[in-house]
Amino acid sequence: MISSYLDESFDTSQKGIFAVGGLLARGVPIFEIDRKWEQLRKTPEIDIKYFKASECERGDKQFAKFVATPKTVTPAERANLDAIWDKFLDIIVGEAAIIYGIGVIQDDFYEVIKDPKAKAILGESPYWFAYQAAMIEAAFAMKKVGQGDSVAFVCDKDEEHSDIAPDVYQEVQKKNPKAAEYMGTFTLASDHLCEPLQAADAAIYEIRRSLHISLGRWKHWLKSGDSLRWQFRKLADKKRVWLIQYADKRYLDEVVKENTPGQPLDLDHFMEQEFDEDIQF
Repeated sequence: MISSYLDESFDTSQKGIFAVGGLLARGVPIFEIDRKWEQLRKTPEIDIKYFKASECERGDKQFAKFVATPKTVTPAERANLDAIWDKFLDIIVGEAAIIYGIGVIQDDFYEVIKDPKAKAILGESPYWFAYQAAMIEAAFAMKKVGQGDSVAFVCDKDEEHSDIAPDVYQEVQKKNPKAAEYMGTFTLASDHLCEPLQAADAAIYEIRRSLHISLGRWKHWLKSGDSLRWQFRKLADKKRVWLIQYADKRYLDEVVKENTPGQPLDLDHFMEQEFDEDIQF
């Protein structure tokens, strides 16, 4: 059994990217991430209740104590926040875990669901589509590993969606039999209490930011000369990054054509993807 810890990261106002993804790892690495993450979090020089990448970026909430004026971070304060961030990323890098995820281009999503049929299929927000696609991606990873593993999902508990999440998961399995062969258990947890979910948050935050750069569709959001962030490069350089995909209008239109309102999404075609390199654990 391999665990997948999934969290979401998104740009506000229905713009930019809505991304879902996180970590894939076996039991011992997850145990070590859990143990080391909590240990680092509780060190006297850090001492935070949880790690959240966006809060570390802005210097607010859990990280407000490291800056004089929250959200107005000086160069020295930025260097200190980045040093803390780096220590948490060291934990992911040091264990046999990989990060992966999928980003939905929100401008395209909300354009597509202007059609009532498309809205009935995809939903009112990218949330369910992105989570289902990320789960199928994880099942595809198990197929590529080729060792008979299933994936156990632990997803961030979202108050708006958590009541029906287990039922949705079961319906996704029924609708996607090729993926279901590799899909195991499903549980929900709070990312404020679950250390590996905090690591997943750090991962998907960097995946979303990397998609901004690689897709090049939001140049007005980026400063001149922006490139992949050091956080993402650190994970990539240590070969901790696997599959990152995105859903644009063309792909979303195809999903709408292949599915029926009121039914779980058929995304089994993910399982037939071909890549030159296999995933390894």
